[in-house]
Amino acid sequence: MVCTFIFYFIPFVNSIAPLLGGLLGGYYADGGSGGGLKTGVLMTVFMIIPGFLLGGFFGSLLRDAPILGGFVAASAFIITMVIVAHTAVIGIIGSVIGAVLAEKGAV
Repeated sequence: MVCTFIFYFIPFVNSIAPLLGGLLGGYYADGGSGGGLKTGVLMTVFMIIPGFLLGGFFGSLLRDAPILGGFVAASAFIITMVIVAHTAVIGIIGSVIGAVLAEKGAV
């Protein structure tokens, strides 16, 4: 998960950051593809919690703003869902691939 956060700050790499973070996490996980899947799901859970906390915090701050407050509060939730879904799907795929590569000894 830490690698994913770091990769998010590198331009042009940030779109595949969950894949790279998942590859690293899955590679070091034990248990083959099942262990990689568990690692990917765990990474997703740990990324969901701060995402929703920050989205809810900023949404509640801007909720009472005139004219655009409700729109900003709703869009914070939608943007958080899109980012979490992107991270979840690509991160789990990368984690399973990393675990399979570690199991085969290809890397």
